[in-house]
Amino acid sequence: MVIDLLREFVTDNATNESNNRSSTYFPFLRDHDSFKFKFNTFGTQIEPYEIIIDLNDIHHIKTKCNCKYSYEGICKHTVASLTELIRLLKTNQIESSLLIKPKIKESLVLFIPHNLGVMDKDALRKMTFNNSRAFFGDVEITSLNKTSVEAIYKDYQDEFYLKLSKEINSTELKLTCTCLQKKNCTHKYKLLELLKDEFSLDYFSPNFKDEIKKDHLISMDLYGKVHFDDVFKLKINPKGVVIEEKVKNIMSDAHLIFQPQTEEERKALAKPFESQDSTYSIGLCIRYIHNDYLGVDSIYGKLNKNKTEISSGIKVIEDINLEEVITKIDDADLKLLKILIHIDNETQKLTYDDLMDRDIFNFINYVHQHKKELSTIKLFKHEDRDNFNKKHLLPIEMTSETVQPILSIKSNDKFHKFEVKLKVSEKLLKLQSKQILLTPLGVVFKNKLFLYKSPQHALAVIKFKEISDFSLINEGQDQLQAKIIEPYSQYFEINYKVLKEKSSANKKLIPVRQVYLSEAEEGNYLVFQPIVKYGEKLVSPSSSEKIWLNKEKMLSLKRDQQLEEEFLKLIQELHPKFNDKIDYFYIEAAEALKSMWIMGCMEDLKKEGIVLLGLNQLKKIKYNLNKPNFSIVLSSGTDWFDMEMNISFGDQKVDLRKLQKSIIKKSNYVELKDGSLGILPEKWIEKYKKYFQFGQIKKDKIEVSNFQFNIIDELYEDLETSPDFLKELYEKKKRISNLKQLKEVDPPKHLIAKLRPYQQEGLNWLVFLHENQLGGCLADDMGLGKTLQSIAFLQFLKNNSKNKLKPHLIIAPTSLIFNWMAELEKFAPKLKALAFIGGNRDEHKSSFDQYDLILTTYGSIVKDIEFHKNQVYSYIVLDESQAIKNPLSQRYKAVRLLNCENRLALTGTPIENNTFDLYSQFNFLNPGIFGSIKHFRTNFSDAIDKEQDEDTSALLAKIIHPFLLRRTKPQVATELPSKTEAIIYCEMNKQQRKVYDQFKDYFRQQILDQIENEGVNRSQIYILQGLTKLRQICNSTALADKEKDYGNDSAKLDELVRHLKQKVAKHKVLVFSQFVGMLQLVKERLDEEDIKFEYLDGQTKKREQKVNNFQNNPKVRVFLISLKAGGTGLNLTEADYVYLIDPWWNPAVESQAIDRCYRIGQDKKVMAYRMICKDSIEEKILNLQDKKKSIAAEVIRVDEGKKSFKKKDVERFFGA
Repeated sequence: MVIDLLREFVTDNATNESNNRSSTYFPFLRDHDSFKFKFNTFGTQIEPYEIIIDLNDIHHIKTKCNCKYSYEGICKHTVASLTELIRLLKTNQIESSLLIKPKIKESLVLFIPHNLGVMDKDALRKMTFNNSRAFFGDVEITSLNKTSVEAIYKDYQDEFYLKLSKEINSTELKLTCTCLQKKNCTHKYKLLELLKDEFSLDYFSPNFKDEIKKDHLISMDLYGKVHFDDVFKLKINPKGVVIEEKVKNIMSDAHLIFQPQTEEERKALAKPFESQDSTYSIGLCIRYIHNDYLGVDSIYGKLNKNKTEISSGIKVIEDINLEEVITKIDDADLKLLKILIHIDNETQKLTYDDLMDRDIFNFINYVHQHKKELSTIKLFKHEDRDNFNKKHLLPIEMTSETVQPILSIKSNDKFHKFEVKLKVSEKLLKLQSKQILLTPLGVVFKNKLFLYKSPQHALAVIKFKEISDFSLINEGQDQLQAKIIEPYSQYFEINYKVLKEKSSANKKLIPVRQVYLSEAEEGNYLVFQPIVKYGEKLVSPSSSEKIWLNKEKMLSLKRDQQLEEEFLKLIQELHPKFNDKIDYFYIEAAEALKSMWIMGCMEDLKKEGIVLLGLNQLKKIKYNLNKPNFSIVLSSGTDWFDMEMNISFGDQKVDLRKLQKSIIKKSNYVELKDGSLGILPEKWIEKYKKYFQFGQIKKDKIEVSNFQFNIIDELYEDLETSPDFLKELYEKKKRISNLKQLKEVDPPKHLIAKLRPYQQEGLNWLVFLHENQLGGCLADDMGLGKTLQSIAFLQFLKNNSKNKLKPHLIIAPTSLIFNWMAELEKFAPKLKALAFIGGNRDEHKSSFDQYDLILTTYGSIVKDIEFHKNQVYSYIVLDESQAIKNPLSQRYKAVRLLNCENRLALTGTPIENNTFDLYSQFNFLNPGIFGSIKHFRTNFSDAIDKEQDEDTSALLAKIIHPFLLRRTKPQVATELPSKTEAIIYCEMNKQQRKVYDQFKDYFRQQILDQIENEGVNRSQIYILQGLTKLRQICNSTALADKEKDYGNDSAKLDELVRHLKQKVAKHKVLVFSQFVGMLQLVKERLDEEDIKFEYLDGQTKKREQKVNNFQNNPKVRVFLISLKAGGTGLNLTEADYVYLIDPWWNPAVESQAIDRCYRIGQDKKVMAYRMICKDSIEEKILNLQDKKKSIAAEVIRVDEGKKSFKKKDVERFFGA
């Protein structure tokens, strides 16, 4: 018997998982007394688990384990211990018969006086009961009838039987218990207490059932209106009194009285909340169990690597950890936190049964007014548990769709029957459907959160959450109409066959659309309320309220639903902030004035024939109603012209700087001196805003560069009389506008080269710029022959000059000087060139006039600037002009001091880091084109690089378009073979990984401490040092420390050599690295493998000889090149394989390196590999490249580089 009961206990209380996992544990019996057994078993923790099995009452087995198991049923350790106890019993190591207790005799009989079955309360009150023992058990009634009640008492170790009986003709009830106590026991007291709570002390009274029926009808507000037995059925059983409904959910109409919110409550506004990148984020979690809503928790946790979802360390936000949360989340989440906490606090109130409609309404109203912000919060649902692990959180999405409550009515002679359903995503569902979860926030269906259409709709749904189908006593149509149909039709769709609708030809009932404009009591808000007027009846277009034509016949006016829907949609489309509102639409006054929105709104409403009411009652909005007056006067400067712009509203003159701020902020109003706001016409702003972007304000004038051709033609056409200088600029602008019809230039005599068609077009363009005295940037893709086009142009100038030209000055990186000299000798031997470099430069200073071209380096120009600034050159040509991209650099300052007749820039990558790179290059070409550094940064580079403003990108492209020519290989070099780029992922061995992790952890802590003490800006050098060291260790541990030997473990070196051994027999290979130390390690391995190679870094002499040897010597199969020294200017078309050992922040630099072999003249397919160590900083560099790699119109590239770091970058690069 005992074994069977133990097995039955395991079956009833153990889950499948506990049963299955119990077999891995081997508990042993440590101690036991008569009925209690203590087992121990070992698990994952050091100390053994302790399990107690209590058989004091074999029919009510109790168990306890000190593990942390908190789920359903008993744990695996308990199952294993019960199994072991069964084995001990089966093998007779424990005697089972000792576990069964003998029955005991009854105790003292208690006699209770009664009067016709009603117990004497005074007598009961005077009785005393034995409470000497603690009472831990429960009394349960097992059977009852008209004359007796039987019960059982059970606790931790005892089981007693009780009986209360009424004998015929006796004035006393008899109460007995099987316990041994001589006095009145506590068990008897508990039975009497239970009888009183469940049945009352009148149980044995002949009127007991009649009194229950009467009390129930009174509580339902149905007494005197209906007979109990017509609608209810009474049952008495041991569990208590049960009343069943014959008519489902019958109720009084008093319970259904609908209390609409007041106007002020309905238009109540949520108070606006006031406005650090983080690895933490916040979310909102809806808790439920068995599809029943439990509550809402605001949570926070750590984001995953992609920062797309909360993945670990998830906790509930409470008062105790609020400060910690605030310090960990970013600014965007900080703005949402107040909303989240408010919702969390308010939903806690919504769990009380005595909740008022006002509380629900205010909460739903708050949710609706923050719908936009809530759509950005991470939402989850969570089956109620103690922890918030990611696996327990199910993400849900907030949708723009809403739910519509439906009320169906059916009537017969006695009752009206009602059923409430929800239309969710076109599905009609019962409120108790397991497919949906009803919450104060909205309805969760298929892991989407559907909001209620309005707070009133929410109230209507929540009112019937528990009882969605019910009945009312039929007291006539008037009752139904007044108490159900009229109030509920505002928010329910009513399905009732008696209801009829009819259109009316009465002109008084033609709908009139109105908008009432008012100001909110709190905050500086405007409130728009759409109303449709039918005769004297005003209705909201969002409601389905009835307009009665004949109440007695249940006949209502058929409202113009299409008109109302279109009207509501029109209001919603007036402003983006209106699109999620229904009854009231509110907007901040400042927002309403922005871009003259309020003025346009009023005009649009009037055009639509909508009546606008309440405008004269507005008090908080102050704006100048005078139309603006404009006048412009021009005057000429050296490289610019001045625009004197006068704008006034009545007697209020506009300050140009304030006007510029308004235009930059895209605002349509400007603050005037008297504090009022002047409204700027949209067309005027569109027309003149470019003057403020292109020009600089100086007092009451705007100074505009002569190179800003985009606005010259508009000025010319707008002014009644144009000054001569503007006419000249206008004519030049017209010529530039016809770039596609450039004059064809004959290939210059003495040029020993056949120009390709696109190169001929480049020559035509350069000649055009020359004739118009404009500087230009030739920005063709790398390898398309920019040098050749420049040589052809310089030869053209020499051939077509009537007088001897002053020499041209070519400034180029050191690595390109020999390339220029070689190409000049090859293509234009008649052009006499001097390489003005090296230690003997002074010898040639007096002989410049003997040469057509002077070639020097960027380093030399800085050193020799005192000499060069006194020379006058014909053209200054900057090769790889991105070298002057920093306007604060010595290079830029030096070239700006040079004197020349015109300028030319050559570069395949005019932007390496960000759009600010353009400033220096184009300011060199056409001085003043962008104004001051501050002006360009404010109006262009910040807008593009930080805000990704596409309009500004397009505008900048338009400005530089006449002065820039760029063609790409796919456009013009169609004969080039394909180029394929791929990544080789290398796995570090244990030793290399150990060294890498050791340095990563060291630098991470050191740098974060440095940032804490000195700030991010002062820590840049330390960040770069740490990143550089980690990149070197990715190459080889030999580069970790010059002073200490960390070995030479290198996954990349092994993989590179393996590739080279396979490739060098049939291919030539370029190998690039930024680290000379790594190239030295590659040299040693190539020597060991007897692979012939050439080598070039910044210290290499005779670069041309090295290049020629690789290109022409069939034995030399590999070229090792420092990325910095050989990434530009080299022509290495013999190679068809490229290996980039280490990645760099800027992908343009890597592309330049690959294009050493992928250029005109290449006839083989090119394969380029980037070598990346897995789970290292290099993968993060690749991710950063992908994020930053964005190309706008032609050369406008947004944020393609990386040269400074934030604290979040440090945590990302040096983190796990």
